[in-house]
Amino acid sequence: MRIYFVRHGIAEDLSSSDFARELTKRGRVRLATAAKVMKRVGLRPSVILTSPRLRSLQTAEIIAAELKVDVTVNEAVNFGFNLSDVQALTDDMTYDDEVMFVGHNPDMSELVNEMTGADVAMKKGGLARVDVYDRNTARGELVWLIAPKVFDGLRKQSSKTARGDEIASAILPDKPAVTHSSLHGLIRRRWSPVSFDPMRPIEKSKLLSILEAARWAASSYNLQPWRFIVAPRGNKHEFEKVWSVLKEGNQSWAKQAGVLMIAVSQTHRDTGEPNSHAFHDLGLAIGQMVLQALDHDIYAHQMGGFYPEKARELYRIPANYEPKTAIAFGYRASDLSRVSDAQRERDASQRQRSPLAEMVFNGAWARRASFLD
Repeated sequence: MRIYFVRHGIAEDLSSSDFARELTKRGRVRLATAAKVMKRVGLRPSVILTSPRLRSLQTAEIIAAELKVDVTVNEAVNFGFNLSDVQALTDDMTYDDEVMFVGHNPDMSELVNEMTGADVAMKKGGLARVDVYDRNTARGELVWLIAPKVFDGLRKQSSKTARGDEIASAILPDKPAVTHSSLHGLIRRRWSPVSFDPMRPIEKSKLLSILEAARWAASSYNLQPWRFIVAPRGNKHEFEKVWSVLKEGNQSWAKQAGVLMIAVSQTHRDTGEPNSHAFHDLGLAIGQMVLQALDHDIYAHQMGGFYPEKARELYRIPANYEPKTAIAFGYRASDLSRVSDAQRERDASQRQRSPLAEMVFNGAWARRASFLD
């Protein structure tokens, strides 16, 4: 679960009561900037829970208007907000949920410190993201700590000029395909990131849906020559076993994936006759898995960079089956601190494709198809 803690923005010093202190003009402007950056980096809380004090409520409303989420006032987020309150307010939420709390110091800073073991002091209008890995104790990892000045800087910079910054490099485009003809939305969105979120496991129901898509792929004579060795991240032993088969360049980022697979093709029919379409059919099955995964907002990265013979030995794969491809599935990461500068740049770069004229012919080989004109 992702929890965002926001300290209210800059407020007036004096009022008829502390409860009625409003945000200053500067506080509102800074929060509007911060909210735009929050939207760009993909914050998606299902709800914002705020202290009832006016400066906190106004902070929550500015962020909610940009993110288009609901605001709920909750007295528990008022002065004295503590770990027990966090646990109670998130008790009915799932591992995949995201929630934002908007409140006051010292509560916000102390909560982040207690949950993560970090020593932080949140500024007014600042944000901390904590990824909870133990629901029972509400313990987690501090992923972001963003001060208002950082929000200001990120708003001014493009993702290209800011890619050296850990948080700015998280502002990645969705990279939809630029096409001259209409495409299904899933095809336009599909690409192969190397940055996956290790805090988000792939749910069993979604994994089964992805595998079911492969099961129903077309194949020559309906031979269905595909087989898959599947290792969800939650099964540490099996995950590390598949991970050990990857080449070193892929191991560095694939360790963050939610699921690792080895795709295997049956190269000969049961009669012993070679199946010349086996690899073609395996590719069709993987293609359907990739798009089905994307329908669940899960991305895939296929790899030729693995050791087939090591896989054969580890899993005792029969001679008439060939390990052909390794695949990593996972939710995209918004924090890219776990990947190298080169990998961050790779994920931020624009997608390139050769024109149809170089691959679609008629009349003779390499002659541009006439209907393309």
